Amino acid sequence: MTFPSLSIDLADPAPREPREGEADVLAAAGRRAADWVRALPAPETGRWIIGPLADAVEKAMTSLDPGDRDGVDQHGKGGIDDDTAETLAGLIYAVPETAHWLTPDQQVRLLAVVAAVPGIPRLLANDPGTAIGDGQVARMCAILDHATHP
Repeated sequence: MTFPSLSIDLADPAPREPREGEADVLAAAGRRAADWVRALPAPETGRWIIGPLADAVEKAMTSLDPGDRDGVDQHGKGGIDDDTAETLAGLIYAVPETAHWLTPDQQVRLLAVVAAVPGIPRLLANDPGTAIGDGQVARMCAILDHATHP
């Protein structure tokens, strides 16, 4: 995935609009990742992973809001709401306790997905020129694709 170079003035309070196709590319990457999570074999105790966690992965990648940015203190969330962020953050604590049924490989891949997903919109919210121009977003999507296509 490539985006042409982009310059943006972070001091400009005007919200940045997504570039043509940007939201579609990110949404597609999020859907692929969420579909992989939903396809994991899950016992009853793991239903939250293939349900709410997978939904949070998809929602985070499809709710891109590049206008939700703050280039000074890096608190822009790129459109991820607090509930979605909380669901994604909860996995790190749950893997040892409730995801023991996954193989170590699946656990690592799942952790990679859940770490990369909130990072992509945040990269775009906080520093879109660098994130796109330097290929950071493309690399994050490549991480998602690699993690979800063993």
